[in-house]
Amino acid sequence: MEPSILCLLGREGPGEAQGEMLLPSGRLPFSLKRQTVFCLKIPPGCELVVGGEPQCWAEGHCLLVDDSFLHTVAHNGSPEDGPRVVFIVDLWHPNVAGAERQALDFVFAPDP
Repeated sequence: MEPSILCLLGREGPGEAQGEMLLPSGRLPFSLKRQTVFCLKIPPGCELVVGGEPQCWAEGHCLLVDDSFLHTVAHNGSPEDGPRVVFIVDLWHPNVAGAERQALDFVFAPDP
């Protein structure tokens, strides 16, 4: 995990929920799932671009993000702006078949 990212709860995988902070000058990689993102704190300079289209962040609102599209998340603000804070619920992408979900559940299973 990059030092600019802090996951507050849980683990990452379909069907999971987590809190996440992105510090100024932080960047996030992309993955292959859908996410419901509840925007708790969105300082100036935060951006989300999905499939080349800028998306609008709004504190107190949710975004549904299909992150199987190439996308970027960045916090280009200053340290004084503080972190971007969101709560994320990962959802299964509708194109993932039942057998694939079972295989991915095995891959993402927590360590005993």
